[in-house]
Amino acid sequence: MNNALETINADAPKGITGRGVGIAILDTGICPMEDFTLPNNRIAAFKDFVNNIKKPYDDNGHGTHVAGIAAGNGYLSEGKYCGVAPESSIIALKILDEFGNGTASSAINALRWVYKNKDRYNIRVVNLSIGTDDQSISSPLIKAVNALWDSGIAVVCAAGNDESRGIASPGISPRIITVGSIEEPSVFKIKSKNFVYYKPDVFAPGENIVSCKAHEFSFTGKRRSADNIVETNYIRMSGTSMSTPMVSGACALMIQHGRGISPDRVKSLMVNAAYMPGKKGLLNIGRIFYGG
Repeated sequence: MNNALETINADAPKGITGRGVGIAILDTGICPMEDFTLPNNRIAAFKDFVNNIKKPYDDNGHGTHVAGIAAGNGYLSEGKYCGVAPESSIIALKILDEFGNGTASSAINALRWVYKNKDRYNIRVVNLSIGTDDQSISSPLIKAVNALWDSGIAVVCAAGNDESRGIASPGISPRIITVGSIEEPSVFKIKSKNFVYYKPDVFAPGENIVSCKAHEFSFTGKRRSADNIVETNYIRMSGTSMSTPMVSGACALMIQHGRGISPDRVKSLMVNAAYMPGKKGLLNIGRIFYGG
């Protein structure tokens, strides 16, 4: 994460760490490791829509890695692998099983849960490092994320990793912030009736990102190897799933800095600042706050 933070110019004003801002992470769960629980436990809530287990866990590892990028404090690495918003609160909603698979009903129910509990946990950001090409569930997913956006929550979604299929849903929603990887910076033109827009909205690093390794990390699946383990408690993973929480963390910083800032304003400031020569649309946190 240290190299990634440098790439996205993670230079926020002093004291802007995401404190008090809730980030809901809909994924495979979260391992309650020290980067989230010490010196203070920042896992504000955990809800399991797969197995209905009460205590936080992650039998896959994807969600823990994502959470570390957005909000880990690097406790076990003495700050080396710190996330973007290290003092934000984490609301972990498990919607994917140990194999990383999930159902439409779990995702929709989790998004509705966020809507009902947003004030209780001050949920201002939702991270969706997930996506689907299933058109039968695309519409209800988009409707659900748009409702959260309208309620004052910045929704951040992965663009997907298969450029041949374009943008995954609900990332195709023109409202929310859709994130691509700078390693594959393709932009897609999307037509909806008489409306034309482009996705992704912003890019961030997505290759070999080092973040938290769940105790029950599963090495089943593509591109998963023990060779990617770094310093026992951390592991490298790649994809737009890793790019997305960098943007979610940046949203949390912006929301803490500008209390009452709307999702539309967050998106506008972020997109306008997202530029670097040769890397169109790259997240640039320092430029969001200081211009230039």
